[in-house]
Amino acid sequence: MTSTHPTLILLHGLGATGQVWEPLIEAAAWTGRVLAPDLPGHGSSRWADTYSFGSMATEVSRYLESDEEYLVLGHSMGGAVGGALATGFFGHPPLAVGMVGVKLVWTEEELTRLPEVAAKPSRVFESRDGAAEWFLKLSGLFGVLELSSPIVDRGIRETSEGWQVCQDPKSVLVVEGSPPFADVLQGLLAPVFMAIGESDPLVSPEDHAGMPTGAPHVFEGLGHNAMVEGPSVVWEWFAGVAGLS
Repeated sequence: MTSTHPTLILLHGLGATGQVWEPLIEAAAWTGRVLAPDLPGHGSSRWADTYSFGSMATEVSRYLESDEEYLVLGHSMGGAVGGALATGFFGHPPLAVGMVGVKLVWTEEELTRLPEVAAKPSRVFESRDGAAEWFLKLSGLFGVLELSSPIVDRGIRETSEGWQVCQDPKSVLVVEGSPPFADVLQGLLAPVFMAIGESDPLVSPEDHAGMPTGAPHVFEGLGHNAMVEGPSVVWEWFAGVAGLS
């Protein structure tokens, strides 16, 4: 590393917000700058006409100075955005990228259903709990966090019609038009390290076959949102592979 305290950028997955990183931020106690933004179409960020990993990477790069050294730890969709940043096409590349729980394989059936999901209007709930439960389901955190968790707060809002999640339904289309990950991960300008939860239903070690990053690190006993379930474990892994410890 050329700096002992580069900026740490934490990128959330589909349906979540930057608040999901609060347990890991506490566990890391990073003394440098930490950024955990809400990606476009999520939380406090604006909704966009279209979504892609590249356009999200462009938005993230706006937070950085031209010569600012930084690391990326991304979960699921956020990991893919970290991969886009490592191409160097959307600003200067990071020093290293950690990807946790990135869904690498999409079936034709899954891709076909995305436009249907995107076309549905946001659901309206009578109570905060209804919206909170929907947020937790969309982000894969149902059963991991309580409805009352403060991590939910930035993912829901009260409107004149009732309670809703803040996520733009169209944001699920972020995967459309993306080249295969085996191609995305070739020739990057930063080292990329991949990890998955042992119980993650969305990705498996077998899905990494043929990936230039090799076999993923597996977090025993953890699921899709490993950084929420075991923040110290995830940070220890990333700090190790990124040369921070």
